[in-house]
This record gives sequence, structure tokens and C-alpha cells, in this order.
Amino acid sequence: MNLPAAFAERMQSRLSAEWAEFVKALGESPRTTIRLHPEKGKGLYADAPGIPWHDRGRLLRERPEFALEPAWHAGAYYVQEASSMSVRVFLPGRRPLRIIDLSAAPGGKSTLLLDEIGLTGGILIANDPDSRRRSALIENLARWAIPAYLITGRDPAWWAEKYPEAFDVVLLDAPCSGEGLWRKTPALAETWRPEEVHFCSRRQRRLLAAAKNLIAPGGRLIYSTCTFAPEENEYNLAAFFSEDPSWSPIRWENHPPEIVEITYAGRGWGYYFYPHRTIGEGFFISAWQKDSSFNPRRRSSSSLRPVKRPPLPLEGPFVFFQQGDSLMMLTEAAYKLLPPGLEKIEAFPVWRHHKPTHAAALLPDLITEELPSYELSEEEFYTYLRRQPLSVPTSEPYVRAVYADFPIGWLYKNRPSIPRSYLPT
Repeated sequence: MNLPAAFAERMQSRLSAEWAEFVKALGESPRTTIRLHPEKGKGLYADAPGIPWHDRGRLLRERPEFALEPAWHAGAYYVQEASSMSVRVFLPGRRPLRIIDLSAAPGGKSTLLLDEIGLTGGILIANDPDSRRRSALIENLARWAIPAYLITGRDPAWWAEKYPEAFDVVLLDAPCSGEGLWRKTPALAETWRPEEVHFCSRRQRRLLAAAKNLIAPGGRLIYSTCTFAPEENEYNLAAFFSEDPSWSPIRWENHPPEIVEITYAGRGWGYYFYPHRTIGEGFFISAWQKDSSFNPRRRSSSSLRPVKRPPLPLEGPFVFFQQGDSLMMLTEAAYKLLPPGLEKIEAFPVWRHHKPTHAAALLPDLITEELPSYELSEEEFYTYLRRQPLSVPTSEPYVRAVYADFPIGWLYKNRPSIPRSYLPT
């Protein structure tokens, strides 16, 4: 890899004796890490090495062909960089939480946050202004199937104006120059320019201003990037927190020694993940807490009206509501914490056009004994993935397709003129 001269000069100065190891690591193949779903992923990859800062993180010895794995289709794990799993460390221990992920796509950190709040611990707003990126976010959160989220596409400044001090946790995984991803995508190094770092820094400061305004008293701001540039990391944070006595830095006590701790602004702590030292790719993270002995809770005044539960055997405290031609669902805990005034929202889709959605088949809370299901053969599984019709010996209008003990979707009955012909979701 040909490293840009300005980047090499900066990193050589910062890493000193470790520079040669850093360069060598950039030339190596990236390693594959996954995070297991807390329910659907139980027992998977039990022999794989773990991730020190996340008990459900796994380091795979070789990269599977994920698109052909039933566990991946079932949402039993998420392919995520090990370094970004460190977001979990900076979450508060109390529950429930109202959380917003301001730049959520494609969904790795949002699914991690959903793991932490589960069915009773609060609500996640997964926000991303980029409509193209949001399509992947919608798909990944539906596959993860923890219905405690909303998906929105607002600019963070809109949220800051409409909902000041409304959130217990704000995650800003800021768009950046991407230096930490060069090993995975070497072409990024070819287009890197010092001007890009300055452009990203200015944009990040605008986002930081909005994020800081969203934090409720006692709440936390978690800031992360996938770049090594201090202008995009600690310099930005120092500009917002160095002389603000109403905020306190959060330190990662007893962090693994391979993670580099830095100090900035005289009292803040930041953490760098370098590819020659840690499992994952390049990453930076830091967190601050807004001081307060009392954290007021805003009550929801949502105009969303709950509707009747769909005919699915679901366990759990859920609330259902209509959005267009879809029936969507939230946990009761999430519904109680809906920000006031939100009406048209994107949540977990459970029913559409008089039948269950693909996402509904992946819910771990479905009582499988009460559902019509069909165990696919290997050949039928690949036929299903190609979305080709299957013959199923049942008269039910839909059956849950299962392969290798993983539910992967529904088979819907086709037109009555074609008996016993079923189409995949």
C-alpha cells in the first residue's frame, strides 16, 4: 500500500518506534469478527476466540460465505469490526434509556445498542440522513429482530432543535476521512488528501454541536470515528468540552493494554485502536457525561394509536400500530419512551397485506410450536435464496421456512390455481 506522504509523516511522529509494525499491519489481510445475537446466536462459534471488550464478540479463523449461511439470514450474528464493539463499554448501567444513534447506517452499532436495551430497557432512535444508506439500516435492524427501535432520516440539527436534552445516550459515530479502513479498502488511501481531514473536522464539529444539545442531564455523549486524525478526534472534542464544567469525561477503567489511551483538554480520555496492536481495524472512541444529580424523564405524548395484535403467537410486552399498509410493533418499554410529536415512523414491520412480513419470521419471541413450519432440505434452501417456487405439503396460507434449525423467512401460498406452490418472502 502506498501511503500518502502527509499521512505517513503524521503517523510516524505519533507512533514513533511502532511505525514499522503499523505499516506492516496495513499490508496484511483484515480479520473477520462477528457479534452474536443475545438469543438467536446462543451456542454459535463456541470455540472461536472472543473479543476482550464484548462477551458475544468472536474472531473467526476464516471468513465464511455469509450470504449462504442460514445463521446469517436468521440474524443470529452481525459481521462487525471488533474495535467498534467498544461502544458497549461507555453505556450507563441504568435502565430504561432513550438512545439516539445519529449516523446509524448500516446498523452495526445500532444492533449493539438494541442488544443492551432488549425488550424492557428503553428505545433506540436509529437515524441516518442518507436515504441510500438507510435502506441497509432498515434491512439489518429488521433481521436483528429486537423491536425497540425507530428509524428516521433527519439531520442531527433538526433533532437538536426539536428535542433538546431529550436523550440519555447520544452516539455520534461521525462521518470521517476513513483512515482506519484502508486495510479493508486500500483504494481509499489513493484518494486521501489532507484537505479531506479538515473538511471532515468542520462537518464533525457541526454534528457535535447538535449531539451535545440532545443530552439530558445525567446523560452521555459517545463519540467515535474510524480515523487516526487528531483533528477529527480529540481536537474536536477539546473544542467542546475543555472549558465546560457541566460535563465530566468517562474513563475506560482497566482497558486492555493493546488499546492506546490518550488524554486531551487536560481532563478528557480517548482510546485509539491501531491494527498492529488490536484485533479490529482503526478506530477512535471517547465519551462525556452531562453532570446532574437528577435526570428528568420526558413522558411520551405520541399520537400513534395502538391497534389489535396480529394473528401471530408472540410472547412479550408489545404494542402494535398502523403505518400505511403495514402493521408495526414496539416493545411496551419503547412505546412509553417515544419522543413526543412523532407520527410517521419506521419501526419493526410485523404484518403487511394480510400476512406476516419476512422480518416477523425472524423474531425470537415467536412460539414455534404454534406456527406452521417447514424444514427445508439443502437443495430447497438454495432454491429459497434464489426466490424460486417450492412445493410444500401443507394447505396453510403461509409456513415458516426453517433450515439447519434457523428460521429464515416465510413461504407464502401462491395463486389458488397453482396448488401446493409456495413462494419465498
